[in-house]
Amino acid sequence: MRVVIVGGGKVGYQVAKQCTAWGCEVVLVEHDLEKGERIKEELGLPVIIGDGTNPQVLKKAGAEEADIVIAITDDDQDNLVICQLAERQFKARRTLALVNNPGNEKLFRWLGVNQVVGPASLILGLIQETVDIDATTALWMQGIKDLNMIQFKLASDSPALKRKIKEIPFPNECILVTIVRGNSAIVPCGNTVLEAGDLVFALTNPSVQAELEYVLTGRVQGGDGR
Repeated sequence: MRVVIVGGGKVGYQVAKQCTAWGCEVVLVEHDLEKGERIKEELGLPVIIGDGTNPQVLKKAGAEEADIVIAITDDDQDNLVICQLAERQFKARRTLALVNNPGNEKLFRWLGVNQVVGPASLILGLIQETVDIDATTALWMQGIKDLNMIQFKLASDSPALKRKIKEIPFPNECILVTIVRGNSAIVPCGNTVLEAGDLVFALTNPSVQAELEYVLTGRVQGGDGR
């Protein structure tokens, strides 16, 4: 089994170590050079140094041939992007994402991540088990009716401007899906910096919509975010 793991933190390290022990062909992606070299030396597996949200890095790691791509970074936005790229661009058979904020689990499922889990033990259990496709599909659909897709146009006085997404205090149960900047659509990741004029599309629980609007615009209008 070919496994691509993105994220060499404590959870990623343990998952990579156990998968290797099971005889899986593991490649790990880690953005920090020192950490990546240490993992490579200690576990004796290939380590690609780079940003896992970059398609070229995923390609180099072998996402096209992977049976499973697992996103285990400490940034939920990045984990979502990694899984979406793996599934849509590289046609990975399965994607698994670690969700650091439990409130994002429903959003990830709605957006098509095959499996959304928390602790490393759950991830390892899912790798060993055979996933029932019908049950997985039902899991994707769970809670769609409870979510809203909304959009915000960022003005020049937006408090979110010139800040990385991972630095912005977004409320629980919301995730940015797309940013339209001029004639280009951007898949947002944790390091994406917002600019004036950006049209931001977000998937959110209605209960935190007003808070999300305040974070992005500095005001609350109480409408549909348009």
